[in-house]
Amino acid sequence: MRNIWEAKIMARVLIVCGSSISSQSLKESAQRSTEAYQADIIFESANFQQAQLADLEQYQLILIAPQADYDIQSLATTNVPVKQMPDDIYGWMNGESLVKFTMTELDKNKVAG
Repeated sequence: MRNIWEAKIMARVLIVCGSSISSQSLKESAQRSTEAYQADIIFESANFQQAQLADLEQYQLILIAPQADYDIQSLATTNVPVKQMPDDIYGWMNGESLVKFTMTELDKNKVAG
C-alpha cells in the first residue's frame, strides 16, 4: 500500500494577499477543487511579509491578489513565475477557476522553461 506522503507533488503554489485572510479562504476552496481535476497541486497562502521571508524557490508559481499587486516586484526576484490572479477569480473566491488558471500557468511555464 502506497503512503500518501510518498506521492509526488507536481506543483506547490503560493497565494499572496495583503493580510492572508482572503488568500487562506481561496487556498481552501482551490485545494478542494484539485481533487475534481486530479491536479497534483498544493496551494499555500501568505501575506506579503510572510512571503518575503519564505524560501520562494520551493514553489513553482506565486499568485498575487489583484489588490496587492503594488508590491509584486519584491517577490519577482527569484526564478519562480509571479502572476497576478484575475479579478473575477479572486473577487468570487472561485477555487475551481483558480485551479484551472493555475494549471494553465504551470503548463505555460513547462513549455517556456
